[in-house]
Amino acid sequence: MRLQKENRDLGMWVGHAARLFRRKADQRVAEAAVDYGDIVSGRNVWVLKYLKDHEGEEVSQRDLEQTFHVRGSTISNMIDLMEQKELLVRMPSKKDARRKRLCLTEKAEAVLSSVAETFRSFEEQLRGAFTPKDYDAFLRLLEQFCDTLEKIPDTDYGKEPEKSSCFK
Repeated sequence: MRLQKENRDLGMWVGHAARLFRRKADQRVAEAAVDYGDIVSGRNVWVLKYLKDHEGEEVSQRDLEQTFHVRGSTISNMIDLMEQKELLVRMPSKKDARRKRLCLTEKAEAVLSSVAETFRSFEEQLRGAFTPKDYDAFLRLLEQFCDTLEKIPDTDYGKEPEKSSCFK
């Protein structure tokens, strides 16, 4: 679906771009990881790539929540599924026994190596639609847009309930 150029509704354009990007990325991941069946999505690849980029560091579930700006329950469910698919494992932290660090499996390493070129090519194709100056401006504006959204307070509607204690 192509939105009408005269439609200047920001929400429609941002939503449309996000859905298109996710769909195209997921298609490319599925094609590149065909040898691994239906075990990985584009979102999983971003998490795996983050863990690979931070190899040697102790990355926890909370780190992923903050990096990807998602709720705890969302990232928890994603990690549970990725663990079931044998893409990552939770290991005790070497620094803090209460924390779990997330580690890639050999299967995840293989998936990443098979999709790395596909993702690089996909991003290069998108960058190619812009001049370097326009691309930098686009990223700067996108970052500013996200920063502005993050500063707008959430409402209580649809929020995860506060964790309460019986011993208050």
